[in-house]
Amino acid sequence: MTKYSTIEYERTDATAHVRLDRPDAMNALNAEILGEFEDAIARAEADDDVRVVVVAGHGPAFSSGYDISGAGEKGSVDDRILNQRSHLEAVFSARKPVIAAVDGAALAGGCNLAIACDLTFATERSEFGYPDMHFGEPPPKFVLPFVANSLKHARELLYSGKSVDAEEARRMGLVNHVVPDGELGAAVDEEIARIRKTPSAGVAVVKDMLNDVQETQGYRRYGRVDEFMGTLTMESETATEFRERRDEDGLQAAIEWMHETDKP
Repeated sequence: MTKYSTIEYERTDATAHVRLDRPDAMNALNAEILGEFEDAIARAEADDDVRVVVVAGHGPAFSSGYDISGAGEKGSVDDRILNQRSHLEAVFSARKPVIAAVDGAALAGGCNLAIACDLTFATERSEFGYPDMHFGEPPPKFVLPFVANSLKHARELLYSGKSVDAEEARRMGLVNHVVPDGELGAAVDEEIARIRKTPSAGVAVVKDMLNDVQETQGYRRYGRVDEFMGTLTMESETATEFRERRDEDGLQAAIEWMHETDKP
């Protein structure tokens, strides 16, 4: 059986639970956790007894986004981020429904992962957004415009880099249901029970058809375009200075500069 060091995988009845397990780093997404995540999704896909996959996070956050600290890893952090999109593709192409169970912050790459899932449940204390826009780096894959109720909502979040609470995220279309803190597991289990009343083949066919709608709208194509644009914006003056401050003064100092300074 596969052993993981940055996630937990557990199957209970017909549900595969995939839990991000870097709580000390707010489940930041580095190369290791993303590789293990993709393996876990493939493992659930191959298990005929699994009907639904639930993605959650241990600790105070769902995920704070891509790990830009780079501690102990080889190569440029930014290069690694640009090459780490396949976890979203794994969720999209899985023939089984993938539900995000968000309890806490789902930010930047963590927000992308949460809203890329077929369904998204969140506790009242959760928050969503793209604070990485403050240092001039758009999401490395555009998911938000294909999920938000309108492009105006997508523009609002991406232009400002602000975060919104779970109820506002639900109003914008990023979240299906908001539940009181402590009731997330029960709400997700109730939804899974409803899904299991539909034949698995029917669910798989409908997911394929809905994915086709997104592809017709340009989901995969704009993902590739955004990778190109992301590479360009990472070379902007603001993004370059952010990385220099991060490398010289530490991540926290760079983040404080990011929030306090008007950008060109």
